[in-house]
Amino acid sequence: MKIKQIHIADYKVFKDFTISFCGKDQKILDIVVLAGINGSGKSTLLDFVCQSNFPKEEPSGHVCISDSDSDSIIFSFPGNMIESTYRPVLDSIIRPEIKTGSGNSDELTRQILKYVDKIVYVDGKTSYEAYGNIQAMLDDIFNEFSLAVRFKGIDADKNLVFQDIKGNTFGIDALSDGERQLLSKIFPLFFNDIEGKVIILDEPEESLHPSWQAVLLPLLRKCSERKGCQIILATHSPQIISSAHSDELRIMTKDENGHIKAETCGEGPYGWTIEKILLEVQGVRFNRDPEIENRLEVLRDKLDRGEFRTEEFENELASLETILGYSDKDLILIRMERLRKIKSENETDKQR
Repeated sequence: MKIKQIHIADYKVFKDFTISFCGKDQKILDIVVLAGINGSGKSTLLDFVCQSNFPKEEPSGHVCISDSDSDSIIFSFPGNMIESTYRPVLDSIIRPEIKTGSGNSDELTRQILKYVDKIVYVDGKTSYEAYGNIQAMLDDIFNEFSLAVRFKGIDADKNLVFQDIKGNTFGIDALSDGERQLLSKIFPLFFNDIEGKVIILDEPEESLHPSWQAVLLPLLRKCSERKGCQIILATHSPQIISSAHSDELRIMTKDENGHIKAETCGEGPYGWTIEKILLEVQGVRFNRDPEIENRLEVLRDKLDRGEFRTEEFENELASLETILGYSDKDLILIRMERLRKIKSENETDKQR
């Protein structure tokens, strides 16, 4: 099952809101990335899909899905349609509880132990074969990324045991924060029964280092391809947004009347710089601390007005060089522009 389109007539911040989960070719997307500023309704939309706040506030609208038996099935709200008709759909929507901190280690341990029990007691294989399956999945999932650990097994106290490239063994808590977080967030999706499901993730980047955030969406895309599921996620991470193809991104905005709209991205953002993502997708005005940004803008204004020979200009430039470093790209551009203007003025003086 995959969600094709959602229309919300009236629910919280949404009024006559429609969002399509189809690409330019009108095929239903496997991955949908919701981006936008705080208050743009990303999490509320996920709540609507999961019905996590019902029936406290009964919505009106419909969800259009597609499955193997029918190309278009529409479920409408409100009324008794919610429980009786939408229940099979709800059963196909999974919103994993992504834990952070020490809790994520416990959850990953629980999930792997559950998987090993299934392999041993249901499938009739040995624990050694189960460990081999886990390592094969690790190799397959993370083969393109720098995950330099191997799964060795489970000790007598039911603790997970890992091994590094030198053969040293250690428990899950000795993994780096990034390795532990990434394994906890992603790995269980690959060995749980999520075929044909819709997976809802709200800010999966939480507590992940930016370098690991950059590999999160490619891993989720791989999961969707392998498991035949649809993944819908809301994010504030420019690293995740930069990994999204233009078809996959939906930018949540507010119009002049304060109504939420879902806009598609005509080009990008796949491969864009973080700076461009922040400016053009997330609407971040400053790439630096606002005070520094304002001081740089004052210098640029003085350049435009021809006030670049003054002691005030020199002192401010020197101060910013001390703070930002002489090789800061904006300061380099300011110095180059000042030299160009000085050269132009000198040539003009010679011609007189």
